[in-house]
Amino acid sequence: MKATKRIMLLAALVVSSFVANAQSEQWKAYLDIREQSLADMTPCEKMELYARMDSLFDGYIPVRQQEMNYMEAALQCGDTATFKRLAFRVVRWKGWNPLVFYYVDQYKFLKDCDWWPELDSILQAVHSRKDYSYAETLHQMQQEDQAARRAFHNRSLTPAEEDSLGRRMHEVDSANLVKLKWLIDTLGFPSWDRVCSYGSADAWLVAQHMHPWFQYGYVKQLRQAVADTNADPSNLAYLEDRLRTGRGLPQLYGTQFSSTSENNRTVWQCPVADIKNVNLRREQMLMPPLEDYIEGYLKSSSEDGMLDSDKPLTEMGDDYVRYYYLGDQFSLLPMDMQQGVTDAVAYSAAGDYCAAIPIFCSRFSNHYPFVRDLKHYLECLLHSECVGDQYCYISHYEVLERMVLCGYEPDAWLDSLPDTLSVPLLADYANLRDEYLRYLNHEDDAELAAALASRADFEALLRSGKNYHRYELDAWNHAYPLLQKMTDELTKGDYEEFFALLWREVERGNLHAEDYASLYDRTYYRLHGKDWYGTLAAGVPSARPTTDKHIRTAKPKTLDERRRAACLPPAR
Repeated sequence: MKATKRIMLLAALVVSSFVANAQSEQWKAYLDIREQSLADMTPCEKMELYARMDSLFDGYIPVRQQEMNYMEAALQCGDTATFKRLAFRVVRWKGWNPLVFYYVDQYKFLKDCDWWPELDSILQAVHSRKDYSYAETLHQMQQEDQAARRAFHNRSLTPAEEDSLGRRMHEVDSANLVKLKWLIDTLGFPSWDRVCSYGSADAWLVAQHMHPWFQYGYVKQLRQAVADTNADPSNLAYLEDRLRTGRGLPQLYGTQFSSTSENNRTVWQCPVADIKNVNLRREQMLMPPLEDYIEGYLKSSSEDGMLDSDKPLTEMGDDYVRYYYLGDQFSLLPMDMQQGVTDAVAYSAAGDYCAAIPIFCSRFSNHYPFVRDLKHYLECLLHSECVGDQYCYISHYEVLERMVLCGYEPDAWLDSLPDTLSVPLLADYANLRDEYLRYLNHEDDAELAAALASRADFEALLRSGKNYHRYELDAWNHAYPLLQKMTDELTKGDYEEFFALLWREVERGNLHAEDYASLYDRTYYRLHGKDWYGTLAAGVPSARPTTDKHIRTAKPKTLDERRRAACLPPAR
């Protein structure tokens, strides 16, 4: 076998109740108790609440801050027995900083307890395994990272001042990248047992602002640390979402979005996969429901003046992603993104890979990519030493991984790749394919797949008004041969109406523009004896319905104009 321009999208959001029910009863009970604990009450009353919370999880409160609150309430209530039990339990937690028991005034009484020597021996053992200088270095890096970003909070900045601060932030991030990579390579991954929870959190925050190629390796190590109960799962959720949105894939936990105060409506930077189960996934990462998360975001944004608290919020409804696709001028429409990819394809065809690569990677960081475009991207990388803008550059193998996560199934094209790429992908394929399938909307996917077997059912489905998003459905990846059969039956009286329905799916990002043009030209040639977009005259074997090599194109003088409008590169 062989620069960054920040796009602020729309404004704030209310997620409808259809995401609210995918949670376990145990977690709902925990959230209810947590909400009650925020009310004013005596320490003993709070301790009773935390005891109920503790019993929910058989003596293990999953969110450690709540366990610390339980210990504090027991101390204030004078329940020494409970406090002692919790103290020993907390000390054994990998993320705990044992030095607190030595230096915090309220714990100094422990040294007079008859059980202090036993606790102290555990503290000393835990202390000897920590690297506090490593943690302190991470904290300094986090402080520099945040200082560079806080400078942008001044709304009276001039464009020149913003540029200067932007360069400063880039310098800080670049220096932190080199430093964090060296620390991990030299001292190991900053897990709880090495740098405590605060050091691990500092490293995670800094890593969120690193180059995607660094995040790619970091998140793999973070996954292992979480599996070993050695890192915060919510940190993993945030970084997973950030990495997925940076790769043009649907996020899993709904952590990434931007807003402006234009009309108090938020648009997701990247859609959420399997939105109906988002709260169940958040629960598994010990995170509150998405509604609570957004409510907190709205509250803090209003307090910071980012949003107008007097304006009503826009309800989203079931088809919430239409704001992502069909918003106003602040939105990144799929057609806009596809046109940029088309430009990169044109550069690639001309052999100008250094011009194509940065366009590919910048477009794919904001747009769920088509597999065929990712193939073009990888072929550019294989034919050139030029990697374009390093900020968005990703490895050759990661392009292949991303293809599988967008629905690619191994074909003859894979056999043409070097063994160094094809062999590892085949070894990883089953897991990658499982990840792709896991977050699909299987109910809608089955409906679309069934509808594609009948032109009448397919047209009715498209006319229903619902957007059957490609990132949620596998059926779109197998649609072309079935659509070809449908178009072979079209007549002069109904082909325009049918293709109008297909074009809407191109606009929504569900059907590739080249597939649309190929189908249209097959039909137009059969009915009029010419093609319209030049795909047949250009000699596309898979699209040509005849062996005639002298196919003419209708209105050739305006061909490139029509192709541009359909997101196609200029005719060769």
